[in-house]
Amino acid sequence: MIERYVRKLAHEEKGITGLETAIVLIAFVVVAAVFAFTVLTTGLFTSEKAKETAMAGVAATSSTLTVKGSLTAMGGTATGAGGATCCDRVDHVRVKLTGATDVNDVPFNPSQVLVTYQDDANVQLMTFDPAAAAAGPDGTANACRNPDTTFRWYIVVRGTGTVANILEPGEVAEMYICTSNLTPTLTTNSQFRIEVIPQEGAPIAIQRRTALALAPVMNLD
Repeated sequence: MIERYVRKLAHEEKGITGLETAIVLIAFVVVAAVFAFTVLTTGLFTSEKAKETAMAGVAATSSTLTVKGSLTAMGGTATGAGGATCCDRVDHVRVKLTGATDVNDVPFNPSQVLVTYQDDANVQLMTFDPAAAAAGPDGTANACRNPDTTFRWYIVVRGTGTVANILEPGEVAEMYICTSNLTPTLTTNSQFRIEVIPQEGAPIAIQRRTALALAPVMNLD
């Protein structure tokens, strides 16, 4: 019986043909290709989204504007004894802003820029006054020296720019921050902070201390 079983095994011809093997291999290759394509596509999509997120984060935390030149404070005058005049407060502060890279256009719409002022006794949100800005530097300065009850800030764009609400490379925006109607007013040896929050990019914080003796024009750098 054992001999007959061994003979049967020797003549057994059942098995897998070459065609069946090829079909199985092709199926494995197709499945692997589909899986690899899915993995690669997902990876590329994820990488692109991660790149966009990283670039957006960099843009949000990087300043598109920077301070150019020195910060200037203008003293106000009051009539003293015998008709003499002397500075008794800071009428306004002037600061110049330009593009951080100075190679690209920077959106800068005054009506959409927030300006906050803070000192030991005051916290104010300044608002843009287009009428005073249109009056030019002299009109703006006079408006700061003769304030109404509104806390305002002004802007005068200087340079060669031709596009509205855009700071072009090389263009400078000079801001007049009126402080004459603060209560109490900004006087000698007082620390203050001005924060400019543009439409795009990180805010710009400017912190200075006024001089020990006020003058009509003071460089606070």
